Amino acid sequence: MTQKAGQPEAESGDLKLNTLCYQILGVLLRRPRSGYDIVKQLENIRPVKTSQVYPTLARLEKIGLVRSEEVHQTSRPNKRIYSVLEKGEIVLMDWVGTEPEPPVWKDDFLTMIYSAWTKDPEDVLAMFERRLTYLTSVMEMMRDLLAEHRNKYPEEIFDPRDWRFSRDILLNRRLMSYEQEVVWSKGVMFRLTEAMKNDASNKEELKHE
Repeated sequence: MTQKAGQPEAESGDLKLNTLCYQILGVLLRRPRSGYDIVKQLENIRPVKTSQVYPTLARLEKIGLVRSEEVHQTSRPNKRIYSVLEKGEIVLMDWVGTEPEPPVWKDDFLTMIYSAWTKDPEDVLAMFERRLTYLTSVMEMMRDLLAEHRNKYPEEIFDPRDWRFSRDILLNRRLMSYEQEVVWSKGVMFRLTEAMKNDASNKEELKHE
């Protein structure tokens, strides 16, 4: 049976790992990190919470895919650094290339738009105006992040065998998805504006009847 990458529990030999397990293995394979560093690394790729990461790290360590060590810090509390063991690398490599589940979109804004017909067009237009403000902000952040990545690794981003290549194409994909949503949002706003003009014209006609 073909393994599904997005299932809550996807089998890997005699192990059952969820997608977050593989994501964390991929982060740690780049270099050892703390749980907090893992969260920061994933915030622009697959946002997760520390409450999700630490139990997953504990599980990965228990089944022998990662190991950890406490690092002493003089000016700050000690931190625990995790790294991938050989078994974890093999499990990750076996998983990459399996058949993924269809992506699941979770966006409160789109859920609201599903029922936006219950609101006046003016209210819906205001929703899209706020959305554009948000998109403009995150696109600026993503462009800066992508530029910084490319300036820091000008050669590595062109090597498909380097993790910086994968990060580059994922950051670029995220930026392009925001840009596409801007185009869609502006199209919807145009339609809303035209509908509002028609409503105003119809009301004016009724006044003169």
